[in-house]
Amino acid sequence: MLFTYPDYLLARQIAMVLLVLCAALYLSSCDSNPVIEPSGKTITIGVIGPMTGDEYAKGKEGVKGIRTIQHLYPYLNNGDAIELVIKDDKNDPDETVRLIRLMAEEKNVLAILLLSSSASALKAGAVADAYSIPVLSLVATHSVITTGRHYISQISFDNNFQGRVASYFVRDDLLLDKVAVIYDGHSFHSTQLAEQFIRTFESAGGEITNSLLLEQAASDYEESLKNIQAQGAELLYLPLKAEQVFNIITAASAINWSPVMMGGDGMIASAIAQHKDQSNILDGIYATDFFSSVMPLTDFGNKTLAAFSSLYDTDGTTYTGLGAEGYSVLMHAINRCISNMDRKCINDKIRSTDKHTGLIGKISITKNGRAERPLVVNKIINGRLQFVVKVY
Repeated sequence: MLFTYPDYLLARQIAMVLLVLCAALYLSSCDSNPVIEPSGKTITIGVIGPMTGDEYAKGKEGVKGIRTIQHLYPYLNNGDAIELVIKDDKNDPDETVRLIRLMAEEKNVLAILLLSSSASALKAGAVADAYSIPVLSLVATHSVITTGRHYISQISFDNNFQGRVASYFVRDDLLLDKVAVIYDGHSFHSTQLAEQFIRTFESAGGEITNSLLLEQAASDYEESLKNIQAQGAELLYLPLKAEQVFNIITAASAINWSPVMMGGDGMIASAIAQHKDQSNILDGIYATDFFSSVMPLTDFGNKTLAAFSSLYDTDGTTYTGLGAEGYSVLMHAINRCISNMDRKCINDKIRSTDKHTGLIGKISITKNGRAERPLVVNKIINGRLQFVVKVY
């Protein structure tokens, strides 16, 4: 992701200069917009995500991105300020639903940003529809989150797109024929990525030598990998959490096997935020993601990076970037509802987002709530996210 492992200090210094110039001119000259006078009024937006528990990086890092854009653009076009009501759902779907209900019943909460995983987002859609409150899911990538729903939308690409891109990259770019897949049967995200990868890879003429549940492999990682190695697998596709991948890499090293490996979105972000002391273990792995450390940014991306650097003495992650983009998309929708500030209008405008400028490219959200945006393939080299290719 662009905030992670920044190895181009000059670019950051330039971005900081841009931030200072923007601040000096109250951001107006940098955006070609007039100075916005505060109205003295406030609207309320809910933010729900895991701030504690095993997935806390999604929530805490996402909020940093949201706060960064709020710092850059403190007012709507009419001068109203936005107040955030932030709640911790611990990535528990039932708690997610309870908190959405709680916020929906507070009439002044106009919309909700959701930083939780697919399991929570899949349950959130029904309650969002029941209360007619717009929910913008920022990190969940399951492909049916918005299916048949009217008030939940995604800013992320979905697992079908991600799984297809990963399989074509392995087959057409890496020119590999045999792949083994290890996935977590308890995770909607992992299972769907694995299924899509397998389906696409086989249709492209590749061979899946093994399709193994993590629960089976975990009983004896070394023995499981020996069996996979014997089947001739050239690459391990691992749509898993960072700590699960660590275990597989360690076991592969113990049997002196060095296959090519590839993971999915969020793996690197979680490794950096929650397991930084172990993140070097991931060197050499490919991963699909939303961003990269070293790649051109949009003007909005440069301003966001500069603002983030001024606010936080740390590197951001993919979740930081998604938080920033999600808040920007929501703010853009609300600004188009100034004359009719209600939940229905905001939801309609979210679902008519057309080529909104994100950190590395354009983001659109269709009338069905699905996002159209670029995907990046990275390779981890010496602790840095090395950009390989961007796919639309």
